[in-house]
Formats: sequence, structure tokens, C-alpha cells
Amino acid sequence: MKTTFKITITTTLIFAFVACSQYNFEPESGLAKGEKLSTTISVSELRSTYMISPEFFTADRINSNKDLVINGIVTSTDIEGNVYKYIAVQEETPNGQAIRISIDASGISSIYPLGQRVSVKLNGLFIGKYGDSPQVGVYYLRPKDGRISPGSIPMPIARQHVIPYGEPEPKAVIADTMTISQILAAPREEMHYRLVCIKNVWFTGKGFDFGKPATIAEKDKIFAPGTGGIGYPQSREIQDGTGSTVVATSEFAKFAQHPLPASTYKGNITVIASWYRDKATTAGNYQLTLRTLGDLGKGFDGYLTSVNYVR
Repeated sequence: MKTTFKITITTTLIFAFVACSQYNFEPESGLAKGEKLSTTISVSELRSTYMISPEFFTADRINSNKDLVINGIVTSTDIEGNVYKYIAVQEETPNGQAIRISIDASGISSIYPLGQRVSVKLNGLFIGKYGDSPQVGVYYLRPKDGRISPGSIPMPIARQHVIPYGEPEPKAVIADTMTISQILAAPREEMHYRLVCIKNVWFTGKGFDFGKPATIAEKDKIFAPGTGGIGYPQSREIQDGTGSTVVATSEFAKFAQHPLPASTYKGNITVIASWYRDKATTAGNYQLTLRTLGDLGKGFDGYLTSVNYVR
């Protein structure tokens, strides 16, 4: 979910970094890579051990007497603006899980491109939930409503905690093939920020309203109509014959104004699975994120040609 964070941190040094919360990173030439660090904790263990608070908006400090490190491969890319100020890191182990690392910079893919392997040093960071969705960041108190959540890590600090090593290997990023019904039935902790491929998908031309399909005006049958600057993602229903869920798109994505594929197009899509639940009185739902319009795969070639998209 695209959210701009202005981060509140107690120490003077970190506060100085955070004061410029709209940090726009300029790509460096000859970026130095680090060495892979030994894995000392899994994503599952990280969540179960350090994500303590039960609320839907939380931030718990990661403290330990030993170095806490996870390793994984970056499965996200922000080149088309639909992934914003975060990377998704997927463990390359049997039954490996994924975690979102929030970073306060645009153009993050210049440092952490698709297929880049990273060691994440967790000590001193925060793990918590934004809208019931786990992520790693820094402590952030939202002035608007007093909610706490993991805020985006300023880039100078992120560079000390998220260490790239080796050369990017995009072909090593492999999505798990699942049906919509399998996604909905899976334990949610296994699905957070997992990269999945769903086959035989079509867009119904409907939106989503509190967990139910909603009719939308013809003019709004695009990926993401504007929200007047509020910035919440727009949900569009998809089906695959086994179930129904939504693709959520930011109004700032490069393809936000593109028309939805007609329901006659049926094919494969690759998405990052995330979850959002605002409060106990509302039902949460999956929000699947297309990293690029090119994540519409086999079966959508005619549509991509119609909108002049080049993979």
C-alpha cells in the first residue's frame, strides 16, 4: 500500500536523516556490493518472536544479544511506480517466506533490483503491522490518528542494514503457481509478500467494496482512477474459476490510467500478495500487486499490444 511516512525517531542523528522524508535517491555508478552474511533467523521466526503487539497497526523493536540476519532475493521492482518505497525479500529455502522492507527512497531498484540477493541486518529495526500486514522498518507514529506502524527506513540507514551481494539474477526469481482459492485458503503468514502466478485469470470489470464486488462507472474501468491525492490503492476484481480476489493499483503507477483488460482476455498474472485489514469490525482482504504491466503474461498479449506496452 502506497503510504508516505514522515518518521519520528528519538535519537538526534537518525532524526536528522529522517527530516527529509522525501529522499529521492540518485543511482550510483560502480555501486559497491557487500559479502553475504550468515543467516541466523528465518522470516517466520522473526515474526513469531519479535512481532508482539496484536493490533493491526504496530511497531516492535528488534532487540537481541546476537546478530539477527535474514537472507533472500528481491522479488519486487519499482520501475513502473506500483511498488513504492519498499522491497519484497523472499527466502530461497524450502518453504521460505517473504517480508516487506520499507525504505524511504524512490528509485530503489537502482540499488536493490529484481533478482538481487541481500542480507538484512535486523538488530535495531522495527517489525510490525500496517493494516495487519507485517513489514520491517523504523518506528513511526502517525500524527493524523496516533497509530503506530513501521515507517520507511531512510536510505543512508537502509544501506547499513540491507546489504546487496553478488550480481542480480532476475531469472532466479520464480513465482509459486497458485489458484485464487489456494491463496484464500493458505495460512496468511505464508502468503505475506509472496510472489505468485495465477493462471486463467480474467478481470471482471468490477471494483471491490468491503470484501464484495462492486459495480463501477464505465469511465472508472481503468486500473486506478485518481483519489484526489489521498493515495489509497484502487481494487479491481479478478477471477480464475476457483475464486475471486482483487488486484490493487496505485494511482501513481505508470499504467494507472490504462483500461482494464476486457473479460474476454484470460491468462496468467504474476503478483505480490499482500493483505489489508483496518480494524476488528471489518473483514480484511488480499490485495495483489502487479509489479509492472508486463506481469500480465500469456493470454494478455493482445491486450498489451492494444495499449502499446513493450515488455
